[in-house]
This record gives sequence, C-alpha cells and structure tokens, in this order.
Amino acid sequence: MVAIGNRILKIDSMKAGKGETFSAEEPLKCSIDKLIDGVHLVGKHDGNVTELSMCQWMKSRLASASADGTVCICLSPCLILLLCLVFHLILKLFYQ
Repeated sequence: MVAIGNRILKIDSMKAGKGETFSAEEPLKCSIDKLIDGVHLVGKHDGNVTELSMCQWMKSRLASASADGTVCICLSPCLILLLCLVFHLILKLFYQ
C-alpha cells in the first residue's frame, strides 16, 4: 500500500512491471488515469493523505488519514469501508 497525494494505491510487486527491472533512476511509471496491471486504486480522500497504517498482526485492516480531517478504516483485501470519521473545526472569535 502506498499513498500518493490524495489517493491510496495497492501495488502487487509480483505483477506490476513483470519482467522489467526498476531502480531509483528508472522507477515504475504509471498514469493514475490508466493504471497498469498490478496497480489498483483502493481509496481516495479530498485532501492529501498524511498517514497510512496497516497493523502487522491484523493485516485485514487499513487506516488512512488526510489533511481534510478525515480518518478512514477499511477491511482488506477488498478494502470495504468500515468507518469514516470526519472532524469539524469550530473557530470561536471573542471580541473584547
């Protein structure tokens, strides 16, 4: 799993770019509009994803948080949305 901008992608390293060699100088290239075999769009936030976490002993859960104040918890491998929390910021202005 990897977060790029506001999207969460699942990359199967056995399928993506099969038969090719990749490095820091020549990375795997893939357009978000036309994903290659082995790369799947699994989630999207309104803001940039700031945190992405998967528990080591319970790999069936994926949690993501974004700059828009949303936290989502999904059930893997199908990535069914279990819970989505949206936090609201309330500003109070006090005039003296």
